[in-house]
Amino acid sequence: MYSDYEESFYYDKPSSVSTGVAGEAVGLGLGLGVGLISTMLSGLLFLIGRIDILSSSLLGLLFFLLTYSYEWSMSVYIIGILAIFAVSMILQHFIKVFRIIYGLFTCVAISLLVSAFIGCSSEANMYKGMAICFSVTAVWTIISWKCIINK
Repeated sequence: MYSDYEESFYYDKPSSVSTGVAGEAVGLGLGLGVGLISTMLSGLLFLIGRIDILSSSLLGLLFFLLTYSYEWSMSVYIIGILAIFAVSMILQHFIKVFRIIYGLFTCVAISLLVSAFIGCSSEANMYKGMAICFSVTAVWTIISWKCIINK
């Protein structure tokens, strides 16, 4: 009754509604992805500018990692992390020795975390990467504290 051309024209034609919905879904996915990435980058840039908050957060993370196997309730973890964060901020802002101690802790923690996340092909490359991260974090800590104190 219909030729092959007519059947393919009527039955194989993609509907314009489905392509519009697919385009909107792709646009939504891209928008959410870009929004998520920009939120993470802005948080990272904030932490780069405030080394005191980063070092206190790393100490709270260390508390969580060391006590995770005890399986305490979430409220214990939240109270513990907030208490550690508050005490760390107070110590860093009022006692210069603690700024140095927390600065060294932050340098070591970041160099260990970066080497763990990036991974290295050899042990020598791992140590080079850790030394570079330690050095960059040490300079960044000094600059950050100078900016915090000058405000």
